[in-house]
Amino acid sequence: MKKIILLLFIVSFWGINAQNRPGLPKEQERALLQKTHPIAQRNDAFRSPNATIFLDENFDAGTIPATWSVVDNTGNAAWTVVSDYNTNTLDGTPFAFIDSDSAGSVDVDTELISPEFDASSAVALFISFDHYFNSYSGNDKGEVDVFDGTNWVNVYSTSADIGAWGNPDHQLIDVTAYKNANFKIRFHYYDANYDWFWAVDNVMVFQPDADDLMVTGTLPETFLPNDEFPISTKVFNNGTNTQNDFDVIINVKDASNTVVYTETINVTGANLTPGATQEFTTTTMAVLPAGVYTIESTVSLANDQEPGNDMFASPLHIIDYASTYSMDTLYSFIAFDGDNSGDNNDVVSFNLPNADTVTSLGNANTADFLVAGTFIDGLLVGVEFGTNMIYFIDGSTGQAYKFRPLIGDVDGITLTGIAYDAATDETYFSSVDLLFKLNNTPDLSTTIVGAMNNAGGVMIGIDFDNNGNLYGIDLGDDQLYAIDITTGAATAIGPLGIDISYAQDMGTDPTTGNLYGTLYAGAGTSGVYTIDKITGAATAVGTLGDDEYTLCAILGTTNSISENTIEGLKVYPNPTNGMILVNAKENIQNISVINLAGQEVMKIQNNGLNAQLDMSNLTSGSYILKITTDKTVATYQVTKK
Repeated sequence: MKKIILLLFIVSFWGINAQNRPGLPKEQERALLQKTHPIAQRNDAFRSPNATIFLDENFDAGTIPATWSVVDNTGNAAWTVVSDYNTNTLDGTPFAFIDSDSAGSVDVDTELISPEFDASSAVALFISFDHYFNSYSGNDKGEVDVFDGTNWVNVYSTSADIGAWGNPDHQLIDVTAYKNANFKIRFHYYDANYDWFWAVDNVMVFQPDADDLMVTGTLPETFLPNDEFPISTKVFNNGTNTQNDFDVIINVKDASNTVVYTETINVTGANLTPGATQEFTTTTMAVLPAGVYTIESTVSLANDQEPGNDMFASPLHIIDYASTYSMDTLYSFIAFDGDNSGDNNDVVSFNLPNADTVTSLGNANTADFLVAGTFIDGLLVGVEFGTNMIYFIDGSTGQAYKFRPLIGDVDGITLTGIAYDAATDETYFSSVDLLFKLNNTPDLSTTIVGAMNNAGGVMIGIDFDNNGNLYGIDLGDDQLYAIDITTGAATAIGPLGIDISYAQDMGTDPTTGNLYGTLYAGAGTSGVYTIDKITGAATAVGTLGDDEYTLCAILGTTNSISENTIEGLKVYPNPTNGMILVNAKENIQNISVINLAGQEVMKIQNNGLNAQLDMSNLTSGSYILKITTDKTVATYQVTKK
């Protein structure tokens, strides 16, 4: 992907519209949209069958209905109905579609208008639809208007990406104020020129029930055997009355349909307004052995007029993932199938250190691509781009299962990096210019460490080395950065030497301490690179190709003699100009400095929890510190600049 595409994504998250479309080919960007995703629950289930329905159109006939009309205001492109877009759909069925991208560099302005009908008798009137709006420039607009009997009135507008294939955005809009005997609805797409598209499905105009709550989802989809975890349920107010008091009942059933966990959440004073969603989480923790389960979440509301949508069932996988990973292996994700081999969205593995063999493990089946990942306590986790959803990844099948989002949709922040420090058991993650720290709480609450102020402005991958030093790579200026985990400040180390594009990631091999990156600078350049922590230079390893890899996580043996079990050990700074500080919660007796030839080139005696050694007189390169305490012996790799 050309880096300008990610920059446009980032710009759109802050609501800034790009003014000039770069003159770049779009084939690679287009391929990113051609991913196959699991079909989401049909969003038309949001409507109660007891409601009064004035219009219900799902476009499943495969053509524009005869009662609808299409207006092409420029003569360049118009609404149509398609069965799929590069095999992708909103819910597995045909949908209305306008494709500015395929029209090329021409202006597109087109309207899709429903038939006229009498809605004057409605006590309350709502419209709903499912859609995916994908913008390239940020200039194109999608508007939904209703006819109030005299004029068109705008009730919804977007010019930023919303929705996804297989997981469309669902809109529910109160239009009671505009009900009349000549009511109709219009989808207006305009100010588009060689942009992407707008897909619309399941259009309904109806008078909803007054009291109707429904469950729309549960999390997690996966967890670890015999570990405690909470369960969360989303409740949607599908009626016209605000709801305050109701119960949420959560049952977990095993393969024999036996309830193995249950909790009832008594909700009071919720103030859940019409069209709003609220999440409720169990106060007790589930603890389950390995197996496949079902979570059944039910909302119980007195006088609920539509009980048919009160329960939602979803699978729960309890898996011992540690047994599915291979040692000395780099795991990644294919976000762009550049060689057209059909492996888009696959989780793959590279052998190390040569990285000359890539093995596809299977399709991750995520809604969007996994932008970053790491191993946390031996578990491979990935972060989904745009949703900030954490996935647990099965190393034998490549299947990714939802856990829960890290920060959700907070002020448009989208995460681009995640890093785990095994020595301190702490996890950090990054957006393009902010560093966050994960709190050790069941709800994955987070703390902003600070602004990285990286000059390129687009930090797309971070990782700790095996000495607790945090690094990042910046898409904007193609440099490696050192990141201060106490302030978030990022300091440039040096250029990678290649023009990286779109979303890449980094990972450290715990066995060797080498820093790797899954980098991409165009066709024929994609694959595994080593990254020099002193200069920032990236060097290709193994065979490079056309597929674009995001996520870079490595499972390897530790670099220490005793599994790095010196309590509270910290070694810094690394890389160093000469002075090294060593802190521990054990008494440090001596430290030996050993070169890569196995020769002891320096040794100091010590007696205390803190030590320092001056390596100024040693030549630049990598060294091993052999640290002996009154309890433990461990080794750490350091780099002398």
